[in-house]
Amino acid sequence: MTEKIKVIMDCDPGIDDALAMAYVAASQDVLELLAITSVSGNQSIEKVTRNALDLAEFYGLDVPVAEGAHEPLVREPQFAGEVHGSTGLGNCVLPKAERQLEKENAVLFLHKVLSSLPENEQAVLVPTGPLTNIALLLKTFPEIKSKIREIVFMGGAAKGGNVTPAAEFNIYVDPEAAQIVCKAGIPLVMCGLDVTTQCFLTKNQIAKLCQSNNEVAKVCGDMAGFYISQPYNKYKGTVNVHDAVPFMYLVHPEFFSGEKAKISTDCSEGVSRGSTLCDFRWWNYEEEEMNALVLNKADTEQFQQHLISAIYELGEARKS
Repeated sequence: MTEKIKVIMDCDPGIDDALAMAYVAASQDVLELLAITSVSGNQSIEKVTRNALDLAEFYGLDVPVAEGAHEPLVREPQFAGEVHGSTGLGNCVLPKAERQLEKENAVLFLHKVLSSLPENEQAVLVPTGPLTNIALLLKTFPEIKSKIREIVFMGGAAKGGNVTPAAEFNIYVDPEAAQIVCKAGIPLVMCGLDVTTQCFLTKNQIAKLCQSNNEVAKVCGDMAGFYISQPYNKYKGTVNVHDAVPFMYLVHPEFFSGEKAKISTDCSEGVSRGSTLCDFRWWNYEEEEMNALVLNKADTEQFQQHLISAIYELGEARKS
């Protein structure tokens, strides 16, 4: 039997975080989710932490949840309420979770979880929001790097952003944190806009989820439906499910391909602030200096099929 991949989800739920969490909950035969931590991003820390608690309980994920950074390292917080709604989950209202937050903040809790792993075991960090918590962890406890197998993150873009022409939201919000992660010496897999924009659900697929008798499917469809009602999506007729990509990459790496690069982050105040600089010139660097695999291709049909199947399977499992 293949050993499960130990993962920690650092997130800012967020509609696509919510769909990603459903995929994780349905993939527990491959992924062993150790913890969920929240970070300010798509909405305020209070809202995304509430969402993380409620989603975990709704999906049946029996894992601890810890609250993380309230703001970026040096900049003012920026939210994406125009994309995710005033609560972060569109118009979706979930039952309030009975479980409580961990007493430690996310950084201390991440350190505790990673330190408690057996000597020969490591975990994969999967951040789907700004990289503030991860940067604080690496700066506060640099020795913990030995317990991190890799960081598979949703963020960045090699060919153009969504907040500015150059920058993707997660990196733009806290570029200093992203640069700390880039320079940490830990293997990185960048699931940026180059690949996540190939990983979408269509209007018809979302409508079928909404019309289902499956409770999880209806909730996921309702959240995705809020996405598709936004001006920048409704004419396109599709919704990118960015944050499910790093988890599906771990479960089905054969659905994706990419290219090794040396990546860094622009922390300036100019028009390129928050851009991800991806240098693919392998001949200029030693192999170990190429710090990231930058995903750039995805099998869209396989992504759709497996995400939708996971959502339905989770709903059926929750009935029993």
